[in-house]
Amino acid sequence: MQFQLDRDGAQSLAEQICKSIEARILAGTYGPGERLPSTRQLAHEIGVSRSTVSEAFDMLMAEGLILGVTGSGTFVNSVRYLEQRRNLPKNATPIAELPAAPRSVVNALSWGPTLDYFPFAVWQRIGTEQAARVRELMNEGDPAGFAPLRMQIAGYLKRRRGIVCHPDQIIVTSGMTQGLDLVARTLLRSGDIALMEDPAELRVRTTLTLAGARVQALPVDDEGLRIELASPQFRLVHLSPVRQFPSGAILSDAREQAIRRHVETNGAHIVEMDNTALLTEPRAPIFADQSSRDRTIYLSTLSWTMFRSLRIGYIVAEPAMIDRLIATRAAMDFRPPLIEQYMLEQFMREGHLEHYIDRMRAVLSVRRQSLVGSWPAGLPAGVSLSPEPGGLGHMLTLPDGTDVERLLRQAAARGLEPRDISSWFADPARRALLLGFAYAGEFTTIRGMRDLADILGS
Repeated sequence: MQFQLDRDGAQSLAEQICKSIEARILAGTYGPGERLPSTRQLAHEIGVSRSTVSEAFDMLMAEGLILGVTGSGTFVNSVRYLEQRRNLPKNATPIAELPAAPRSVVNALSWGPTLDYFPFAVWQRIGTEQAARVRELMNEGDPAGFAPLRMQIAGYLKRRRGIVCHPDQIIVTSGMTQGLDLVARTLLRSGDIALMEDPAELRVRTTLTLAGARVQALPVDDEGLRIELASPQFRLVHLSPVRQFPSGAILSDAREQAIRRHVETNGAHIVEMDNTALLTEPRAPIFADQSSRDRTIYLSTLSWTMFRSLRIGYIVAEPAMIDRLIATRAAMDFRPPLIEQYMLEQFMREGHLEHYIDRMRAVLSVRRQSLVGSWPAGLPAGVSLSPEPGGLGHMLTLPDGTDVERLLRQAAARGLEPRDISSWFADPARRALLLGFAYAGEFTTIRGMRDLADILGS
């Protein structure tokens, strides 16, 4: 790389290096996914200290232009992000020009599971042992998933979720989204009405829409989905009753009974999504009640329990429904990949999953309290933090019409990475962020919350 550095200029050398690399990325000179030189190599080439280059890379990471992958190097971010970055308003202040953040708070409030305590050595050992079964892994496998893994999942559900089921009632999927897709393609016909929670992840609406459904978003309050607002003759209702994602609302008993009555009247089905294994459960899943099973299909995932790239989830349903779902699955991707299933089965059989869950529940309880306990009073009207977590984060509601893009730029300048979930609401005026508490440590989270409060109060 060639750089023109003004060593006597007002800008620091790190800022000049950052701007030079940023310009080349946005111009396409460095393409998405391209690996950048190491800090040591770049420092030698341009005649500056390695710490100066590291500081420049930190600025670029704060902007989301580059990603650091441990053990592999530093890479230019994805095409989608870069296109969004190129299309920022001309009058937007670039993050690199905002006051520099203390590096210690980078990634505070970001969403996702932490890997701080994951037993990498165990997972690597299992991978090595399973790789020795390479001939078996070349088989096509069962379209419902690896039978011993389904047996482990059945035992786990009985012990942890109060769900008693046979392994033949389980289908292994590549996550909850594929599970919802399988269910929607099986149960819905073009023009059928499907109900979903408001707010909810965009992928829920997208998946139901691609299956041909007319989607109606129903508001969620402190007791859960307001089923009384539903259109007549709906065919499916999507729920996350244990902890609604992202609001954290817990479905009340009265609201559950009302939903079940409406479902029975319409001959519809409940699709129950549950991804809260790392948190204590405030209530049992609907599917744990045997009387609900004719009309309920249970979906879950281990991607948010272990790590996001695992891409293993599962469906649990009555045998007749499982047969229909397997037929749909065979017409789509036919069978799930085997190596990850073999590894997960051994991980569960040796007791590592439940040991990890117990350990992480203790860790995340402290981290969540760090987030909630550091939330100050006296913020502007319309700013509120959800009392319960929706998965691994709390929803921060903002006044309608808030300039979230500006807020995110200010937050990134302080090393904060909350997630904008405004588009998860049916009302385009609504504004909200998702504040993760799992990714960072307690002190980082406390400092991050104070910085965010300063931004919101300014």
